[in-house]
Amino acid sequence: MTNTVHPIAILAAAGFEETTYTDFQKALLAAGRVARVVTPDGGLVQGWHEESWGHHFMAEENLSDVLSADFSGLIVPNCERSNTTLAANPHARRFIKAFVDTGKPVLAVGDAVSLLVASDVAAKRKVTGPADQQAALSEAGAEWIGEEATVTDENVVTTAVDASNQVRLQAFLALFESEEVQEAA
Repeated sequence: MTNTVHPIAILAAAGFEETTYTDFQKALLAAGRVARVVTPDGGLVQGWHEESWGHHFMAEENLSDVLSADFSGLIVPNCERSNTTLAANPHARRFIKAFVDTGKPVLAVGDAVSLLVASDVAAKRKVTGPADQQAALSEAGAEWIGEEATVTDENVVTTAVDASNQVRLQAFLALFESEEVQEAA
């Protein structure tokens, strides 16, 4: 039997944190994983770099044309601009919810943790993120674990803003390793 490894979705809208994205893309490739950028509009999506607009990146997939079943995991980079757009998009909310509900690995970076609230999947989860998200997460039924570097709760990894991209990605990829061990048993 052949085990097909699906790509990892990176969900982003205009204004996503460009450095986080490029760090993850390089590290995923080095780990032998394929990433595909999914955006609400497809085509090009512009990043945010430090204090201004950054580069344009090719988005391989249009959000309305894909399902979570097409991917093995989901990464949502940080940046309020991108996450505000995604939170308002019903396709984005359903996409995120499907990953969480089916147990596929999810990494919500920094303020992307707000999308767990918008997607109605924050309840009963241990999470971290920016301090300004604490009230909304607690109101949604999540357990705030302070500003830890990373918090893993089942298939969902949340990270603080100042966590290194390497630490974030290691926590996310560890979910795949535990999955592969379970499948082998």
